[in-house]
Amino acid sequence: MIEVNNVTFRYSGEAEEGIAPALEEVTLRIDEGETIALIGHNGSGKSTLARLLAAIVLPQRGSVIVDGLRTDAGGESLWQIRQSVGLVFQNPDDQLVTNTVIDEIAFGPENLGLPRFEIEERVEEMLDLLDLRPYARHAVSDLSQGQKQRLAVAGVLAMRPRYLILDEPTTMIPGHTAEQLLETVRRLARERGISVLHITHHMYELADFDRVIVMNRGRVLLDGTPASVLRHREELERAGLGLPLITQLGQRLRARGWSQLPEVILTLDDLKAALCSLK
Repeated sequence: MIEVNNVTFRYSGEAEEGIAPALEEVTLRIDEGETIALIGHNGSGKSTLARLLAAIVLPQRGSVIVDGLRTDAGGESLWQIRQSVGLVFQNPDDQLVTNTVIDEIAFGPENLGLPRFEIEERVEEMLDLLDLRPYARHAVSDLSQGQKQRLAVAGVLAMRPRYLILDEPTTMIPGHTAEQLLETVRRLARERGISVLHITHHMYELADFDRVIVMNRGRVLLDGTPASVLRHREELERAGLGLPLITQLGQRLRARGWSQLPEVILTLDDLKAALCSLK
């Protein structure tokens, strides 16, 4: 479990310029095996929260506790936390460091000091899991952006973290590739109990997650199931977020006399099922 307790974080120079903290009095909890979509407009504090959870930066007030270990404790605790929390950046070029696909996947396990046979097992597993086997011997520089993103995820997963944080990984890749990537990590959450925190600004990606957290101006604005969060249309609009198109369509149909439809439609399949039930 990850606990964020009344955390405030301000970047250097923000106070002097009169800029509000990047995060202010944030409290939340992430449980084992939970899949969470974290959404908010640019500057809402999403990426800062991700870096706090991964202990890349430390809270200036409050605490972040990962499986009972405080991120600001330092020493062995910090080492354990960074093994438990894996972070995938928006741009994979920011974290890919080796020349070939195989070497990139092996890089993390090698730094953990694992025996060679276990490193090889993990590399083989990730090549299959992320559909990278055809590119195993390829140079990283020759990969497409979507392939690089899958490789970045494979490199992090090869270290077998308990928590996987994806910082807007679908921004730079095509829609079909993005959906495949998200389905893979959601399946991992189901099968292996990995907690997934997916940071996004795409409202249509919320439907398949257990929980949605909405950030605005460094604070948690809403926290609940996708359906419960999308009921707060006015609050979302004030935060610069619109409802998914399918949800808007459902509301328009309700307004035109289809009042038996659910208040919140999350997917096209949900809408089809609801319409069929009215026949």
